[in-house]
Amino acid sequence: LLVSTVSIEVCEDQQDPPNMKTLLAEWQQLGFRLAYDDTISELTCQALGKPSGNFHTTQNLQPLLKYFWLVKVDIEWAGHMLFLCHPSLGQGDRKAEVLSRVGAEGLVYVAQGPSSLRNTGVKHADVLVEFAAWARQILLLGKKICFELTVRRDDPNCVLAIEGLRELDIDIFGEHAANFSFQGGVCGSKAFEPSQLASAMR
Repeated sequence: LLVSTVSIEVCEDQQDPPNMKTLLAEWQQLGFRLAYDDTISELTCQALGKPSGNFHTTQNLQPLLKYFWLVKVDIEWAGHMLFLCHPSLGQGDRKAEVLSRVGAEGLVYVAQGPSSLRNTGVKHADVLVEFAAWARQILLLGKKICFELTVRRDDPNCVLAIEGLRELDIDIFGEHAANFSFQGGVCGSKAFEPSQLASAMR
């Protein structure tokens, strides 16, 4: 019962040990499924600066990918770069300006401080191409992708990315919906209490 319901999430905050492949294989042999947490792309690192506490780049994932059934897209990648709706933008003028800047300049702007924006110098079109190519590889291997972000089809910032990815043959709410999930909701991210999980398993 335990191994059929529990997925072990491998976190991003420390460098992998030299025997990481052996360790992952041993967890698999015990019957556990493995998830790769907080993945960030190379363009995200270029635009935002590689977070000192995140070792889960797409490049570092590559040699380990076969061990994971689920890959989670970090909120910095999904929110700032892809869907242009990072919670730090809020729901007002600053978020609308990010969308306007992409339309006028093609460039991704991110929140800086409490009220301003910073130009990353990265084209949103390039972000979409990068993600689509990466996601295609993940899907071809039969893996699933989870966005650590609320993605809404009635949000114009999200719609820009949803439609752009569809044009690149990644349809997250249509053809490929079964391969994508979302961590978060209208009320923000929320973890289950152990008692809630236990009651659902009875």
